[in-house]
Amino acid sequence: MSMHMRGRPTFDAHYIAMDVFRLQANPLLIDTGEKRILVDTGVGPGKGWARYAGRLTKSLEEAGIVPETIDTIVLTHCHGDHVGGMASQTELFPKAEVVLSDVELDLWTGADAASKLPEWAAPDAPNLRKVFAALGDRVRPIKAGTDVVTGITTLDTSGHTQGHISLLVGSGDEQLLITGDAVPSIHIAFDRPEWQIIWDHDRDKGAKTRRALLDRAVSDRLLVSGYHYPILGSDVW
Repeated sequence: MSMHMRGRPTFDAHYIAMDVFRLQANPLLIDTGEKRILVDTGVGPGKGWARYAGRLTKSLEEAGIVPETIDTIVLTHCHGDHVGGMASQTELFPKAEVVLSDVELDLWTGADAASKLPEWAAPDAPNLRKVFAALGDRVRPIKAGTDVVTGITTLDTSGHTQGHISLLVGSGDEQLLITGDAVPSIHIAFDRPEWQIIWDHDRDKGAKTRRALLDRAVSDRLLVSGYHYPILGSDVW
C-alpha cells in the first residue's frame, strides 16, 4: 500500500483533502509592556501563490498597533512565508531590531549558502543577503537557547532549517511554546509527528525535533501556538 493510501484515514478523520492542504500564516505579536515583539512577518504582498498575502499591516492596525512601534522582529527561520513581510517592506518597521539564530543567518547569507540549502530554497538566498546587509547593525544573531528579552527564551528546534528556533514565553505561572514550523500543523503533525515534511531541510531531524517538542509540551503542560495553525477568525498573511 502506498504512503498516500496509508495516510488517507488520518486526513479523512480531520476532513482534510489530500490533494490541497491550506496553511494559514499567523505572525504573533508579544507585548511585554515594555517591548513589542513580532514573531515572523508573513508572506508579504504581491505573491501570486498566496492570494490573501499582504494583510500583516492591516491586521496590526486593526489591533491598534502601528508598525513603527515594533521594537523587535524575531525570525524563527528564513523561509519566504516567514520573512516576506519584512524582506519586501523593511521600511514598515524602521525601529525594529531583527533577531534570529546565528546558524540561520549564516545559512542564508554565507558564501556557501547555495550548497547548504535545498534546491528549491537556494534562489531566495541572494535577496536575503541583500536585505540583511541593508539592515546592518539592526540584525542581532543569537545562540539558540539564549533570551530574546527577559522571559522569552529561544529553543534549538533545527530540522525544518538548520537554524530554526522556537520560543518559550513566560508569564506568571504559565509558559507559551511558539513552535514556528517545527510543528507545522495541529492536525497531521500532532497525530503523526513522525511523518516527514517535504519542506524540512533535514526530514529525519525534523521528525525527531517535532516529537521531542510535543513531548515537552505535554510533560511541562505548556500552552502552544504555531505559525500555520488555523486560528478561528484569522487569515493573517
